[in-house]
This record gives sequence, C-alpha cells and structure tokens, in this order.
Amino acid sequence: MPLVIFPGGRLPLQIFETRYLDMVKQCLRNGTGFGVVMITEGDQVLSNLDQQLPAISHCGTYCTIIDFDELPNGMLGIMVEGQKKFVIRDEYEQADRLMMGDVEFLADETEVEMPEEQEHLTSLLESLMSHEAVQQLGLNCDLTQAVEVGARLTELLPCPNNFKQRMLEMKDPLVRLVELDKIVERIQKTQSS
Repeated sequence: MPLVIFPGGRLPLQIFETRYLDMVKQCLRNGTGFGVVMITEGDQVLSNLDQQLPAISHCGTYCTIIDFDELPNGMLGIMVEGQKKFVIRDEYEQADRLMMGDVEFLADETEVEMPEEQEHLTSLLESLMSHEAVQQLGLNCDLTQAVEVGARLTELLPCPNNFKQRMLEMKDPLVRLVELDKIVERIQKTQSS
C-alpha cells in the first residue's frame, strides 16, 4: 500500500518483516527515525530475496516512532509522526534488502493564515478530525494555518495516493489548498450523484 505522510501527520504501521523489525529496534535504540516514501511500482513486502525492490518516489518524509505495541495478530504496531520533508539524492540497499538513501532535507514551508474563501476546508477538516478513528491518531492541528490544514486534509481525504504525493511535493500551501478544493468538489459531486 503506497503511503504518504506530511510533517506533523501520524501514521500507524504494522511491522513484521525482519528487515523492518531490525530497523525499528535500531531507531528506538538510537533515538532516530526513518523515511516514509511512496512506492510507485512493485511490492513493499518481499516474498523472496531475489525479488526486485520497488520503485519509489523521489520525495518523502522523515518520521520518528512515537509509540509501539504488540498487536493482537502478533505483529509489532508502531505509530510514527512526520518530522521533515526530504528529497532522495541517492538510493541503495543494505545486505538485508532494507532500502537506504542519501537525502537532502527541505526547508519548512512558510506559515500562511488560512484564506477566508477556503474556510469551508477548515470546517471539513474539523469534521474529519471528530471521527473516532482519526481521534485515535492524537493529531494536533492549528486550524488557522494553511500548511497544517492542507497537510491534514491531504492525509485524511479518500483521494488517490499519486494525488497525495503531488500535494506533498508542493512547496506553496495556498496552491495546495486550491488543488484540495478541486478534489473535494469532485468527491462531493460523485457522492451526490
């Protein structure tokens, strides 16, 4: 499943492959995180050691583990929080097939007040955040800031992952809101027809 997370976002993950379990242990031991990058082609889970690694996007988010627990299915459940966007300059794999990369962190987006003409997006986000499943994520969001409203809406709306990736790669929070407005309109039209 391709995943897209923004700085400030939270994502629950199930960890079961040895290479990822080792990575999580190392992150917890060293107080570090890892990159979450959308897969563009291929599979996240390798069925054998000869299987080709998936193709990935060039932009992702550095995340840290904020909670972990053993799940009822016996897998390790972790909650990660997005910290900072990055672009991949070079990628390679370790002996255990864990994908690694040299990255360049991107500057934080400039905070901009939510434009009045897009207050309806703030209301939509408030309504999404009131759902029980979303509340379990424990998200904090400053509803007056375009960066945060755009990021949380992108993560929570039922839209294609390639759209979410495009929103992540944008640097202008106001342009992101315009694009979100268009997709919200499309979603509302399909639901009302």
